[in-house]
Amino acid sequence: MLYFLTGTTASGKSALAHKIAIEKKIPILSLDSMAVYRGLDILTAKPTEVMRAEVLYYGLDIADTDQNFSVVDYLNYLIEKNIPQLSFEQDIIVVGGTGLYYKSIIDSFEFRPTDPTIRAELEQLNYEQLLNFHKLHNIELPITELNKRRLIRNIEDNILEQSRYIFPPINVKKNTVGIFWNNPKYKENIINRTNEMINDGLISEINNIKNPSKTILQAIGMNINKDIQENINIKTMKLAKKQITWFKKEPRLKMIESDDESFVYKNMMEIIDE
Repeated sequence: MLYFLTGTTASGKSALAHKIAIEKKIPILSLDSMAVYRGLDILTAKPTEVMRAEVLYYGLDIADTDQNFSVVDYLNYLIEKNIPQLSFEQDIIVVGGTGLYYKSIIDSFEFRPTDPTIRAELEQLNYEQLLNFHKLHNIELPITELNKRRLIRNIEDNILEQSRYIFPPINVKKNTVGIFWNNPKYKENIINRTNEMINDGLISEINNIKNPSKTILQAIGMNINKDIQENINIKTMKLAKKQITWFKKEPRLKMIESDDESFVYKNMMEIIDE
């Protein structure tokens, strides 16, 4: 069964999940859209080599930093690792704060694979040409705000309609599937963590990334030329606020606002053991 320990960045959820995983002798699945990249060890606060020797981790170091990595790629990875089937055979803690990944797993996301050849050809077209492509092939326009990316995806969806795929069922509890940990000290924790990251060599890690993908460039800490520590803190705090707003709408997670790790631990263990 999958048990979700989500929460704001720098809440302490990763350390707590590791503690529970050791105690229960179960693996951890990372729910972090940037931890999938090799070479972002400091920036994403990945578990150390010692921690990985203690617990089996999934969802880490999947892609190179010059690759764009989407939620579909993440779900395909889970399928390759047989996570849906494993959820019926053993317990797994899913830890992280990427809401889209959580939603896609829990709601059996329906997706269609992309064809690299089709994508390459469509990307050569400009916005007006993509609109004309819709008209010529009688493809209904998406109802959302139109931009080039949405038009390309809409055409791909139409062309690859028969290749649609639904993420396999997973084994979770019917009502409460886990916890969202809203640590009221997250701002203080973010400041302390950023300082530790910089002391551990964060700037060198970022500078070593060559030809970063569009996805990588969205990572906090990238594209910052000055006042890196202050800017990382500001952007990370904004991310935490977005996580709180997003996950508050998720009824299947128990919302806990506390800076007491032992209290969160107790609640998480109750969910696992009931």
